[in-house]
Amino acid sequence: MQAMTNKNVVLPVEFSDFIITGLRGRSKALELGRQLPPMRGKTYKLNVLEYAIKAGWVKNSQSPANAEGAEINRKPTSYLGWKGVDLIAEEIAVIIPVSEDTLDDVQNYVDVVPLIYEEAISAFQQTIDATAFFGVDSPWANYSGIVAEATSASATVAWNGQGGLSFYNAVSDAMKLVEKSGYLPDAILGGPSLNSAFRGTLTELGVLAGDQGQVGALPRHIDLTGGFDEDTAFAIVGDFKRGLVYSFRKEMELKILTEATIKEGEVEYNLAQQDMVGFRFKMRLGMATPNPVQRVSGVVSGNAIKAGANAYPFAVITKSSAGSI
Repeated sequence: MQAMTNKNVVLPVEFSDFIITGLRGRSKALELGRQLPPMRGKTYKLNVLEYAIKAGWVKNSQSPANAEGAEINRKPTSYLGWKGVDLIAEEIAVIIPVSEDTLDDVQNYVDVVPLIYEEAISAFQQTIDATAFFGVDSPWANYSGIVAEATSASATVAWNGQGGLSFYNAVSDAMKLVEKSGYLPDAILGGPSLNSAFRGTLTELGVLAGDQGQVGALPRHIDLTGGFDEDTAFAIVGDFKRGLVYSFRKEMELKILTEATIKEGEVEYNLAQQDMVGFRFKMRLGMATPNPVQRVSGVVSGNAIKAGANAYPFAVITKSSAGSI
């Protein structure tokens, strides 16, 4: 071993055998929503109950045409009505061009392919959540996201962002809106700030909301995909299993490209000529909020029951920009 006697000795460069990554959140839309059987084609047609049966007491009457005045029992009639809700399979995709030299250099120390795969999964889940909850870049003309639909249904609760009783009451009021629509809230969803809002919240009894009452007992979910926009909606309360459905036409698949030409804006890659490979990921799925008629919120329409005007399985809590947590 050479002694370190002068400045010409070069110390070896060390490389870590891992790559430090950020936290990868998993899709809350896929976790909390209801997965339907796989799609066998581009369109999955759902039959959603729009009119429910209305029953009634059998009332006796006398018919003038009956000379003896005998009672004639007349039973009420009703019907079921369906509306069509289509799940349309649309594609999420990304291509990641990487130099073969870069792969060779890095993979002397780290197996980078699993990392690329995990990062692609995270990117897809961010895209899914941003679309499911906020309608970001929605590929479906009839789907604008849960927040926009809840706003159209007047299912919003304003919170001043100051903590204390106000947030507890805001969650309770949001639950009330969901319950009045005939649904049962099964979760509250928000970004990372949701936890701090709960930590600062007290019930009227002076007990932490996390330990007391239905508000504290409501399962709490934090979306860490980056797809949850706290500036647009601070939290969503809802019946996720009944309110949000999705189906896969094709789950995520990976294909390695070696001879393709890829153009993105002004940048063009010729993989074969530039000694590069492209990791192509794609997935196809459909998503919808069916919102069938609920008897709790339904209204009588002729001899059937139709959905109430503002019935919706979700409610949104908004926070004023002036507030702080």
